[in-house]
Amino acid sequence: MRLRRKSLLLAVGMLLLIGGGLLAGLVALTQHEPAFYARCAIPAGKQRQEVSDNFVFRFKNFTDYIGAGGDPKTGNWRASFTEVEINSFFAEAFASSKVADRLLPEGMSDPRVQIEQDRVRLGFRYGSSAWSTIVSVDFRVWLAKQEPNVVVMELQRLHAGALPISAQSLLEEISQMLSRQNIQVTWYRHNGNPAAAIRFQTDQPQPAAQLQVLELKPGMITVAGHTSEPLPRSVPSVPGARN
Repeated sequence: MRLRRKSLLLAVGMLLLIGGGLLAGLVALTQHEPAFYARCAIPAGKQRQEVSDNFVFRFKNFTDYIGAGGDPKTGNWRASFTEVEINSFFAEAFASSKVADRLLPEGMSDPRVQIEQDRVRLGFRYGSSAWSTIVSVDFRVWLAKQEPNVVVMELQRLHAGALPISAQSLLEEISQMLSRQNIQVTWYRHNGNPAAAIRFQTDQPQPAAQLQVLELKPGMITVAGHTSEPLPRSVPSVPGARN
């Protein structure tokens, strides 16, 4: 009887050790910080603030230029932005704005992006203190060929730390976030992966401004298009812009 009791206690102890080890392993996996996320961090300081301010200035001028009809002769417009500019903006003007609180789902903070050839890697912190983790998302981006102003994003990879996770909750968060900005999202499957067709200016059957180029290169994104006539003053402002 005493032997059986010892065996039972030994078995329970082993299960606790194994379970504790598995739990510790899962926690370690979720605490992993992807290398790209660390690389994309821009050190705080005067230079980051200046880069952020310049990005806000350039982006606002660009949207105003589109709204005014683009080039006076051709109606064309074009601009490029680097990931250093975008990440500096995320860390400064965006983080300190009330827009960030409105746009980002609860628990999400400190977004960073890495721009690659035809692919974007997005990382952000989810949660707080010891229970937070870095969620990383890899997705391809391209323009739909048959519909104007439709950007397609194919989700390729989703991890919490080093642990793969389901995309369902993230997809719902993205849909809700974009719908609040009057942007329509349609989900479907592409190459077996979730993909979103994101439609802009859905209230206009024939939008005056049309996005014609969306080009990704390592460290840079370029957009270009054409405006057939000046737009109403409804172009959204960028956080941190001074009117």
